[in-house]
Parts: sequence; structure tokens; C-alpha cells
Amino acid sequence: MILEYLHILMKTKILITVGPSSANFEVIKAFIREGVSGFRINFSHGNPNVWDNYVKLIREAEEECNVNIAIIGDLRGPQIRIGNLKPFNVTKGDKVKLILGEKTDEENVIPVNNRRVFEILDSGDLVLLDDGKLRFHVYDIGGDEAILLALNDGTISPRKTLIISGKDLDLPVLTQYDIECVEYAISRDFTYLALSYVRTPRDITTLRELLEKRKRTDIGIIAKIETRKALHNLSSILHEADACIVARGDLGMHYNLEDIPMLQERIVHEALKRGKPVIVATQLLESMVMNPQPTRSEVVDVMNAVKDYVDALLLTEETAMGKYPIEAVKWLKRIILKAEYWTERERKLISFRQDEALSIRDKFARGLVLMAESLNSKVIVYTKTGLMPSRLSRLRPKVTIIAGTNKPSLARKLAIYYGIETVVIGSPEQDYDYEQGLKLLYEKLVREGKLNYGDIVLQTYGRKEEVLYVVKIVYVI
Repeated sequence: MILEYLHILMKTKILITVGPSSANFEVIKAFIREGVSGFRINFSHGNPNVWDNYVKLIREAEEECNVNIAIIGDLRGPQIRIGNLKPFNVTKGDKVKLILGEKTDEENVIPVNNRRVFEILDSGDLVLLDDGKLRFHVYDIGGDEAILLALNDGTISPRKTLIISGKDLDLPVLTQYDIECVEYAISRDFTYLALSYVRTPRDITTLRELLEKRKRTDIGIIAKIETRKALHNLSSILHEADACIVARGDLGMHYNLEDIPMLQERIVHEALKRGKPVIVATQLLESMVMNPQPTRSEVVDVMNAVKDYVDALLLTEETAMGKYPIEAVKWLKRIILKAEYWTERERKLISFRQDEALSIRDKFARGLVLMAESLNSKVIVYTKTGLMPSRLSRLRPKVTIIAGTNKPSLARKLAIYYGIETVVIGSPEQDYDYEQGLKLLYEKLVREGKLNYGDIVLQTYGRKEEVLYVVKIVYVI
């Protein structure tokens, strides 16, 4: 009962990245008990054997905790990484050599195995390594070599990402490695795939066409917004994608750091307007990689994201390789609950501009939520497609929304949506009509104590094939 209560109480969802620090059944189970709704597996690290272990641990913990958990596969994308080298330190003003190659044993030399880098690199360019932690000025370039001038102190380690600020390498959105990862994700029933370095809506359709060929249109696509082209094409990208991630790490390598808060706000607003789940990621509680509690500025950052009504917050290094993975989740939950508590009295139904054409389905959802809030009732909805719960979630209601379906994959997909609690009812093989599905959902919620004597409940569903919406007001006795 406590676990169920926490999942319903916390409307903003917690997602975490699984890695060496968290690849343990008890740790995974502890995450879920703290309210984690989804797990990210980063395909840039590990291999199928490692990922199989992660999936096994997650699904076993999901079953034991009796919840629905999303698994997100994060595709590496057409990124440039430096090659293998012996780590070395640089100080501001040091010169290092960038060469074409896969590895090197030379000191103060960085190999990169992509000729395109040297084709577009110019003197005066800004080169960023390791999510922008290291910054270099291109001092000189000739052929397949360049001299870089360090702009700050740091340590250069192998296999870190390399970005040329303000320049696009114009590489294919899906590499052969990514396609192999997609095939792996399909075979393991992943819930979502996160597409890196999205630039145009065509990038989304390229991945969707691959999923359609494999007859796996149930797998959602999350667009990672992390490049200038993605910001330029934001509206059309969101139209094609199922959700998006505000990837602040890479955004910070393409824009000035002081621009990131406004860019985040813009992406969140656009996603809300289009009814697409929006996730904020990178450096939420970065100090907790090494420390047992966050900094004050990190707490403020997370609170502001919650107040902007993001769907979910995603921890990365904190849980993948940090020393305090469970503590990081506990702190994130603590901050979310406090932020939601203080904004509860101010919380208003998300409104849309008068010039935005709302469909009859959107108007129905709005009216339904207004009714539920006026009655202080819970809303239970039986869904076959997830469209009705997503419309209700978009409005950021104060009331509890419980979505029932007989499809486990759909329940997991809805797990990342703001304020939506998911329940699997009946058998996946059965094609329940809406009335039958709603009856099974109501009975299960009463039986499990999620609906109690005296509760007012709005029962609803909408038929996709026709403009028909049903609402029943029920008093639990």
C-alpha cells in the first residue's frame, strides 16, 4: 500500500540510468520502491550481455513490486568520440595535438578516427570534449592533424565525445551500430528508444520506418533535443516523436550556458502544447556522484523543472556510476514532493491560447478534468491506445488519474506520463470492449484498495473510431 500511495502521490516521474553502480536486484527494487517509473540503458556503454542482465533485473523487480516500468534504450547516434589513449592532464594554455587515428601511445596526443572532423575544422574553432568539461581553441590545422590550445584545466580520458561548437558533421542519424542496438531492443521488448542528435523530423521517421518493418510500432520514439538544428525544427520534430528529452549536456556544447534555462523552458512549453511527454536530463544532482547530498543550486534547479510541469526527471551518472545511487533517487523524490506540495494550491489546469484549435477530444478531456477537480474525485480510464490518458496528462490535473489496459506494453509506455498511474487488467489475448474493460479496472482497484469507501470516481473512455465519450460518476460503497 505504501508503494502504491507514493506512485499516485508523486505526479512528476523519476527515471534513472542503470549502470555498474545500480546493477543489483536489491538496488533496482529500492529504486522502484522510491517511485522510479522507468530505467534508461545507455547503448554507448556495455554490450548485449551486460544489457541482458540489466533487463532481467528490472523485469524481475517490476514483477515483485507489482508495478509497470518503462525501459528506454538510448541510441548512441552519429557522435564523434576520441580514440584510445593513456589519460593525461592539461592545464590552461597547454597545446595538444589532434590526429586522425583510433589509438595512440604518444603523450599530449588525441586520436579521433573520423576524417570528416578534419575536413570541417578551421583555425579559431572551439572544440569541446567530455560533455564540454574540456574546451580547446583550434590554434593551427593542416591535413589530418590539428594543434589545440587548452582553455581550461582537466583530464583527457579515452572514448570521450568530441564536438565542434556551431558545426554539424551531417552524419547519418542511424549508424550500423545503432541499427544493431534497435534490433536488440526489439528482441528484449524495450518500451522506448531515445534517438540521439536529432536534427529534422525525417530523423524520427527513419527510425519509425525501421520499427514498422519489424512490426514493432508499439515501441515509442523519444527525440533528444541537443543540437541547434533540433531547436530550429522543434515543432515539426515533436509532431513526429512520441516524447522528447531536454538533453542539457549536449545543448550546453552548442549554446552558451546562460542560454540553457530559457531553451529548456521553450522545449518544455512546446512539448506541453503538443501533448508530448517531456523529460529533463543531465546534471540534475551531479554532485551526488561523489557526495551523499545535493548542492543548494541543484535543489533549486530540480524544483524549477517540477514547477514547469515536466513529465519526468532523468538521473544519469548519479545512478549509473555514482557512489550514492539510492540516496540520489531519495533526494530527487524528496525535492519533487516538496515542489509539488508548494505548487499544489497554485496548480491550474494547463491552458492553451485562444488561437490554438483544440479538437473535440481535447475539449472533452478538459471538461472531464474540470469536473473531476470540482468533485475532488479520482479518474479511472480504460484505454486501448493510450490517447485518452495522454490527453488528461497534458492538462496537468490535480486529481489522480488511473489508466487501465490489458496490454502490458501500453501500461509501461504510459508510465513516464505526468500524473498517470497504470494498471494492467485481464488477459492480453482478450479484446475487451470498453464497458467490460472499465468494469474489470474498477473491480481490481476496489479489490486492491486503490479505491476506498467514500471515494468519488469518474469512470471514462473514448472510442477512437468514433466521436463517442462516456463518463460515469460513481460513489464507492
